[in-house]
Amino acid sequence: MSSSAPRTVGIDVGSRRLHAVALDGGAAIVDVAVFDAADIDELVGWASGADKVAIDSPDRWSTGPHSSELELSPKFRTARCAEIALGREHRIWVPWTTPMEPVPGWIQVGIDLFAALRAKGHEPVEVFPYAVLRVLAGGRPLPPKRTSAGIRSRVELLEQAGVSGPSLYRWSHDALDAAAAALVALQCGLGTGRPVTCGHDRSAIWLPAG
Repeated sequence: MSSSAPRTVGIDVGSRRLHAVALDGGAAIVDVAVFDAADIDELVGWASGADKVAIDSPDRWSTGPHSSELELSPKFRTARCAEIALGREHRIWVPWTTPMEPVPGWIQVGIDLFAALRAKGHEPVEVFPYAVLRVLAGGRPLPPKRTSAGIRSRVELLEQAGVSGPSLYRWSHDALDAAAAALVALQCGLGTGRPVTCGHDRSAIWLPAG
């Protein structure tokens, strides 16, 4: 692994696997790792020393700040400010919404990861990789990420944004999502990342400068 600094980390969260990518200050990929979802402590150790960490997951359960807004679809009435603002301001609506009550699954894994990183002194930020890539694409929709066209478009967008590394076209969509998260982490460290929220709760989804 390169010792170039700063080292910023992006993490894609799944119910079974955690994909992680580290970038140096020039957006070159310096490390890639995959962890079992149960091995959060191992991932936190791997990320130690990172200047900034971005995670593809909600950072806490919803408090329902928009639950009385009947103009929203029932799906989004329990959502957090970050999810509502991303849809209203950028026309990017998440395919999920954060529940108001804890439920098992990938969101619980992500919330646990946020808590573990904060306990070690990190200040991780939340990202939604599809939104990151849509911004990099100038707002245009992307092909499905599980298709060859989807992989190709994501690699091209990351490379155009300055991310460099070997064999990106052979990466999984999870690893590419982690790379997109790492790019936002790098920009947050530089002061160019942008939080999206309407301010009623403490949630924010961060986007790149574009």
